[in-house]
Amino acid sequence: MSGYFNKIVVPISGSEAAHKAAKEAVRMAGSMGAEILAIHVVKSFDVQKYGELTHEDEYAILKKMNISGEKYLAYISEYAKKHDVPIKTFLKQGIPAEEIIGLAKTENADLIAIGSVGGTGMRTQIIGSTTDRVIRWATGIPVLVITF
Repeated sequence: MSGYFNKIVVPISGSEAAHKAAKEAVRMAGSMGAEILAIHVVKSFDVQKYGELTHEDEYAILKKMNISGEKYLAYISEYAKKHDVPIKTFLKQGIPAEEIIGLAKTENADLIAIGSVGGTGMRTQIIGSTTDRVIRWATGIPVLVITF
C-alpha cells in the first residue's frame, strides 16, 4: 500500500454519528489505499447493568448485544465493499477505549478514526467519553476525530 495510512481502526457503535464517521473513514481509506479495521465493542458494564434492571440472564443479553454489533459491522463492511476498500471486522467485549486501542496496537494500525460522539440521548456530548479516552490513552497512535 502506498498511502501515509495503511490500516485505519474505525469504531462503530450503532449511533448515527458513529455511522457517519465510519463512512467518512471508508472514503478516506479509499483515497489512500488503506485497509479499514472496524470494531464494535459490547460494553461489559452495559451487559451487567441491563441484567440488573431487567433481571434477564446476562448471557442472553450478551447474545442480543453481539447480534446488534454484528449488524453494525455488516453495515459498514458492505459500505466499504461498495467502495472497494478492504475491511476486517472485530466484535469485542470489554471497555470500548481499551479494546479500540488494543486492536490498533495488535494490528499495527497507523490511525484511529473515531466519531466525536457515539452514544445516544443523554450520552451525547460535545465529545463522547469513549472518544475522550481514546484520545488520551492512544499514545503513539494518531487519532482523527470526525465531527458532525
